Amino acid sequence: RIPTIRLASTNQQPELTLHKGQTWHLFNSHIWSTGQDAVAVIKSEMQLLLPSIRVFLDVDDLDDIGALESYIGRSQVILIFLSRGYFKSKNCLREVRAALSQGKPIILVQEADPDKGGGSLEALRSECPEDLQPAIFDA
Repeated sequence: RIPTIRLASTNQQPELTLHKGQTWHLFNSHIWSTGQDAVAVIKSEMQLLLPSIRVFLDVDDLDDIGALESYIGRSQVILIFLSRGYFKSKNCLREVRAALSQGKPIILVQEADPDKGGGSLEALRSECPEDLQPAIFDA
């Protein structure tokens, strides 16, 4: 039997809800070159722990690259997988700006292993446009 997350008070799995007009509980934002494998594992593990969770992952859910802002809008929470080059990606920046403008909660996950495209938080922050740094790193 695969372990799942359960509420201590009822021993039942939490009931995950989606607000009207939303499709995903979580949107995985990442750069392909250094984050694709890791976010696929994050999605897979979350689905094992919370079987009813809906997680957006581009290889599974992206139909139109021009609609990134809409996908963000249809997601409750945005997970930003920080790895080298993330903030140099035009599409990643579109996702970040959409998440901020739409007031979405943001979760940062840092890849720290340089062999996997990671770096120190300082190094990854230095790649972020200055106007976004306070909202992403200081909020």
